[in-house]
Amino acid sequence: MRPVCLALIAAFALTSSAHAGQSILDRLRPTTDEIKLQGKKGHDLFHPGYALGDYAGETHAATRHAEGLGLFTSDKFKTGFTVTGPGLGDGVTADCAGGQGRIGLDWLAFKRDELAYICSYGGAAPKDAELDLALSTGGKLLNRLAQPQRGGEFHYGEVTLRVTTELLGGLTLSNGQTSDYLIARPDGTPVAAVRKTGLQPTVYLPKAPGPERDAAAVLALSLIFFNDPGNTR
Repeated sequence: MRPVCLALIAAFALTSSAHAGQSILDRLRPTTDEIKLQGKKGHDLFHPGYALGDYAGETHAATRHAEGLGLFTSDKFKTGFTVTGPGLGDGVTADCAGGQGRIGLDWLAFKRDELAYICSYGGAAPKDAELDLALSTGGKLLNRLAQPQRGGEFHYGEVTLRVTTELLGGLTLSNGQTSDYLIARPDGTPVAAVRKTGLQPTVYLPKAPGPERDAAAVLALSLIFFNDPGNTR
């Protein structure tokens, strides 16, 4: 296993030992706001609106083409959204599709698809802001019972966040659906989370206003609007 992965696991193990018996959500709740995604009217049927607390915007019509198990093509899977909110100036635009990213994800231990889910950002977003999210391959039998592995990194100005699929609370069977994401700093410190279970996705954002909360909000929305090809089966 790579040294960076070992360091992240060790850091998480130390944190876990200090919070024995607590779920990840239990540890996040004192420092985060629990916010449900709300649907809103957009300017037309192809651009439905949404609100996530102080953040709001519209989504673009998405297209999806899944090939096999957990695979997708760059030209047939696209989605995007706009978002305004505190610290986001005139608003941020996001465009996402399958492709090859610029961010190194060598710290991930699982076997990955050749293509990743890549989001680029414009508008008031920092220059070169990007999300690279890798999708696992293999493990067909296991993936029918537990959510597929996803992992990636988000660069947003001076903020860097890492995201992994994790069981956030309780023992649940996801039937191979991707539902829970943990968002952490590169040192392994959890700062936010996303739950896509139920009719309304729930996001846990840092309470403190500032660049990290704004970045976590943009990342969370990128994950919510990702129509994971693993969820088609």
